[in-house]
Amino acid sequence: MTLSQSVLKHADTFLTTQAQKNPESHLKLSVVRDYGSTAAEKSNELIEHLLLATFSVSVLIAIFMGIRAALVVAVAIPVTLALTLAIYYFMGYTLNRVTLFALIFSIGILVDDAIVVVENIERHLKKRTLDPSDEGSKKGSKNGLVAATIQAVNEVGNPTILATFTVIAAILPMAFVRGLMGPYMKPIPVGASFAMILSLFVAFIVTPWAAVKLLKPHEPEVKPQSEHSGQHGSSTTSKESFLDRVYEKTMATLLKSKSISLAFGGLTVLLLIGASSLVYFKTVKVKMLPFDNKQEFQVLIDYPTTTPLQKNSEMTKQLAEEILKNKDVEAVQIFSGEAAPFSFSGMVKHTFLRNSDSQSDLQVVLTEKGKRKVSSHEIIESLRPAIKAFGISNQALTKVLEIPPGPPVLATMMAEIYGPDPKTRQKVTQEIEAIFAAEPSVVDLDSSLRELRPRKIYEYDQTKGGLLGTNARELMALGQLVFSETGVTTLANVSSPEEVSIDLSLAENFRSSQSPFADLQIPSFESGSVQAEKVLRSAHVTPTQVLNRKNLKPVSYVMSELSGSEEAPVYGILKLAPKIEQQTKAQLQTADVPWNTTTPIVKWDGEWFITYEVFRDLGGAFAVVMVLIYILVLGWFKSFTVPLVIMAPIPISLIGILPGHALMGSYFTATSMIGFIAGAGIIVRNSIILVDFIQQQIATGMNIKEAVVSAGVLRFRPMLLTAAAVVVGSSVMLADPIFQGLAVSLIFGEVAATIISRFAVPVLYFWLIGDSQGHRIK
Repeated sequence: MTLSQSVLKHADTFLTTQAQKNPESHLKLSVVRDYGSTAAEKSNELIEHLLLATFSVSVLIAIFMGIRAALVVAVAIPVTLALTLAIYYFMGYTLNRVTLFALIFSIGILVDDAIVVVENIERHLKKRTLDPSDEGSKKGSKNGLVAATIQAVNEVGNPTILATFTVIAAILPMAFVRGLMGPYMKPIPVGASFAMILSLFVAFIVTPWAAVKLLKPHEPEVKPQSEHSGQHGSSTTSKESFLDRVYEKTMATLLKSKSISLAFGGLTVLLLIGASSLVYFKTVKVKMLPFDNKQEFQVLIDYPTTTPLQKNSEMTKQLAEEILKNKDVEAVQIFSGEAAPFSFSGMVKHTFLRNSDSQSDLQVVLTEKGKRKVSSHEIIESLRPAIKAFGISNQALTKVLEIPPGPPVLATMMAEIYGPDPKTRQKVTQEIEAIFAAEPSVVDLDSSLRELRPRKIYEYDQTKGGLLGTNARELMALGQLVFSETGVTTLANVSSPEEVSIDLSLAENFRSSQSPFADLQIPSFESGSVQAEKVLRSAHVTPTQVLNRKNLKPVSYVMSELSGSEEAPVYGILKLAPKIEQQTKAQLQTADVPWNTTTPIVKWDGEWFITYEVFRDLGGAFAVVMVLIYILVLGWFKSFTVPLVIMAPIPISLIGILPGHALMGSYFTATSMIGFIAGAGIIVRNSIILVDFIQQQIATGMNIKEAVVSAGVLRFRPMLLTAAAVVVGSSVMLADPIFQGLAVSLIFGEVAATIISRFAVPVLYFWLIGDSQGHRIK
């Protein structure tokens, strides 16, 4: 960012100086690519989102719990974030997009501990107000507030600690994802895990202190006994809300008989199956990462290899003029016969190697995102027909390259062909290329069999050369003089910072003629000199082809992009794989490079391989998460069935996640999977607090049925608040194309799991383990 500003400043100074020296100078400066300003814009936007998320969560708490309670919770946010930033600093992380998103992601979960503690303090203060026999309520003093705070923190302390470590157990394994995606996403699980640990200390140290300082003790107020006296853990309670009464009636129905509870469970399973079917019917599509909304893209043009540079430049200008007709295109920069300036896209697509006279690169600059209504991907899709038509009319191969937000790969869908010999590989490669070409969604098709510029070979005739007494080295030296330029000397020029080179070469019409060696002599020890043509065989043209190897194995490539409604490689592979197996009889695989290539083998690579690798590792991380959560819950509750009840809402979150993606029209991406795994920890923490409160109620002598209903009523408020904090904190990420999946998974998963688990967890506890746990606790 600083370097970008410095370069632009020097460029402006140069233009001003040139204009002063020569008023008729027509020098102009056009900024085609400025990643410094782009980075500054994104970082500033994310910092704004971070502040907005913090403010939104504070407002949410103020609405539900009052301004004083909101201030108590709000104190925890900057303290935890400051400590997390300090840890980032000591670990060597910089403030970039991923670390800032990690902080935004943490906002919703790091206030959970503070919310649970403050809500319980508020509940105890109201309980003391309503209970005339409580000594603290009679005093109505600071001592009563301190006593209520200590009792409230002590009541939720152990389950909060356990719940926090379950969230960490859910998030931290994602830090061990391998491949290209692992290091990119690592700051999210690492930062969130440290933030959770710090938030636990803040909730037990800073939050109680702030509660004593900011919360106001309730005035003693004797309430009349109601017909519900004794329920929900107090002898006197406030008037129940309408939703609480509906919940109690619903739970009474569910707990009435096992058949009704089984019907409820069956309905939940049907909802889960229905949500999962959205992936099967492609209502929700799976992709590694979605398309980003950038300000530039690149068009590559490969004309016939014999195309001269001048003709290349003239034809490319025609395409540039056609692209400029789009109102959202601001500028087009042409690079003919040379590579465009080095960029991340150029690095992964190998465009920095393009320097042939028959090749051109177009750098297309779009208007700023705020000034257009459509995304860069939509603009590219609208320009594809014109670019394809240009390629067909000029016998050129065209490719459209989007700046990748996704994995850095050579092509989105790429097949690697291995075989026992070159002939077999070529045959299978041609067959696969034909299968790709027949698929309408495949665009920008290319293969490594495409021939490069042909070479004209002049071979030295050893027999004639020996008879005429010539040397092959002399002919080679002559050929070098004919077809290349030879530096003779340099001239100093005071008006130029570099010396001017003087080169010697034959005229172009001689070098490109059919007889470039006509009338040229080479030395001969027999006759003094001989015409070069007499010792040369007839010239012949040889095609040039690149030979590729991967892990020392000869390989051929078929590369393509996907366009249309199904732009993820998984769907292209599902369509093409059966045809490839049937027509080529080749074996298909995705993992490592095959070691045995005695038979044809096709290995899928490109974005699909990265997708496969990331989702495989995330799936493994999720399996580890489930085991860790089970062990943690088992160690605390000392029951093999209680962890199953607590973990039951995890798949329930898919009832919200998948329809949420369909509603938002977004892909289910790698960040969506991260949101699902992280949401599992948050969901489990709510279940832990709910089950722990059930057991506390049973320990006081309440029967199991009343205990599960009471817990569902009294613990729903903190469950709702923590879920709402996650929803509000994550909502600022919805506008970002890459992290939208993470936000959708957290928001819709939390909503579904919070609502359904309020019924599912008490019902499962009552029917599966209620009696056995009840006797043990009592």
